[in-house]
Amino acid sequence: MDIDQLLTTTRSARRSLDLDAPVDRRAVEDCLRIGMQAANGSNQQSWRWIVVADEQLRARLAGLYRDAYLQRVGGQLIADLLPADMPGAKIMSSTEWLVENMAKVPLLVIPCYEPYLPRVDGDESFFQATLYGSIFPAVWNFALALHTRGYGTCVTTLHLAHEEAVRQMLSIPDSYVQGCLLPVARLRSGVTFGPAPRRPITEVVAVDTWEGPSL
Repeated sequence: MDIDQLLTTTRSARRSLDLDAPVDRRAVEDCLRIGMQAANGSNQQSWRWIVVADEQLRARLAGLYRDAYLQRVGGQLIADLLPADMPGAKIMSSTEWLVENMAKVPLLVIPCYEPYLPRVDGDESFFQATLYGSIFPAVWNFALALHTRGYGTCVTTLHLAHEEAVRQMLSIPDSYVQGCLLPVARLRSGVTFGPAPRRPITEVVAVDTWEGPSL
C-alpha cells in the first residue's frame, strides 16, 4: 500500500484480530525496530518494551484488564443491552469482545519509558506532554508497521488502573512509566480497512485564534 493509504486505513483492531493464527515474532521484532525510529524527547531513547507471550501472564493481565473495565461500567458487560443502532454501540461491542478475549491474544506489548527530566513546580503539563510525546509516536510507528505485515493492534490503557500490580507482575522498575497495552495478532483473513469518518477540516482547524478562520 502507498503511504497515504497506510496512514488513512490503519485502524484500531479488536474483533478483526485472528486469535488462532500463528505470530511471526521476527516480524513483530522488525515492527518494534521501526517503532523506535520515532522522535522522542531529547533523543533519550529511554524505552523498554515488554512483549508478554507467556499464557499465564497474559491471563493475569487480561483478568486485571477485565476488572478495570467492569469497575467503569457498573460491574457487568453492557454491549448486549444497548440498541444496535445506538451511537457507539458498535464500538462498545468491539471493546467488550476484547475484554472477554484479551487472554487469547498471542502477544501483549507494553511500551515503557523512563522520564529523564528533573521536576519543577508547576511543570505538570510540560512533563506529561514530554513523557507521552516520547511514547506514542513510537507506538503509532509500531502500529503502522504491523499493518503493512498483516497484523493489527489497538491502544488500550485500562490495565493502568492496576498499574502497580502489573509493575510487580512483570518486574518493571519504579522509574519507568507504562504507556499503554497493545494486543498484537494477525488480522483475520480478508480483513481490509478503509478511511474512517472524520469531521471536516473546516470544523476542527482554525488559524491564529480559537475562533479564527480555517485554512
